[in-house]
Amino acid sequence: MTSVSYFILNELLWNFVGNLMFTLAHPIPMLPAVCFRMDGVVGVLLKTELQRSIFFIGIIITVFNCVLAFVTTFLFRYLTIAYSRFVSQIDKAWCYLCFIIAHSVLSILVALSLHFWWIPISEYPLVNDLPVDTENMVCYRPVGIEIVIVCSAFFAWLTAATLCGAVFAVLSIRELRSQSKNMEKKTLSMQKEVLKNLLITAGIAAFLGGTPLLVLVFYVYNSHLPFARAILSGSLVITLNFGTLYASLVLARFKAYREAFLGLINGTRKTFQVAVTAGKRSNAVSSTTIF
Repeated sequence: MTSVSYFILNELLWNFVGNLMFTLAHPIPMLPAVCFRMDGVVGVLLKTELQRSIFFIGIIITVFNCVLAFVTTFLFRYLTIAYSRFVSQIDKAWCYLCFIIAHSVLSILVALSLHFWWIPISEYPLVNDLPVDTENMVCYRPVGIEIVIVCSAFFAWLTAATLCGAVFAVLSIRELRSQSKNMEKKTLSMQKEVLKNLLITAGIAAFLGGTPLLVLVFYVYNSHLPFARAILSGSLVITLNFGTLYASLVLARFKAYREAFLGLINGTRKTFQVAVTAGKRSNAVSSTTIF
């Protein structure tokens, strides 16, 4: 359970960073133009289109790495069940290094793809699609080979990641059933509980996290479809609220996380009570000194 916790924490961290960056930038889709207006504090701080583009790339990188984190969680779960002896002999440092490399490579590919797709507003070909006010916007090529390659690659990645997660989940269940005869009752029960919780959380993640992302990519590519802007905005709302729901689900399903969270709340409450008591004593001493 401890090892799985690191992978779940990885998912939550990527999601948190992505939500934080999105909150600071608050990019609003400007369809039918393939553009986003930075309506948050970042739009004021970043003065050039290139700077806004780099920040927007950072947001997309967190999204794709969050998806990768879900896939690696199920990959690790399958490997620990099917090849437990082999995995136990591997130094954890090498495992962490492999996942760091995977996240780094994916981040570089996403960054290069989006920069390849990016276009200055002054060079945007479909001028009639642009709003009158183009301040604080970042735009991407609406036509040409760039949008075809990038959107196809993103759509394929999200689909492949969802399928890989499902495949590893099915393989884990099959492997657990085949090894159930050789496992102790306590170990088998623990493995089943962890796997069940992972399946529930991953199912919610695929439905509320993966599906809206596929819709986003589809409507960015088909930005002139009816209600494209409204549908894309709705998908963004679902994606942004996914993190809160997922964190709540993790706390509800995993006892260790729930106990740690409650311990954190109790510790914070006790610290606050000590600070208040110390403040009252300090005020009482000050009053006595004066009089």
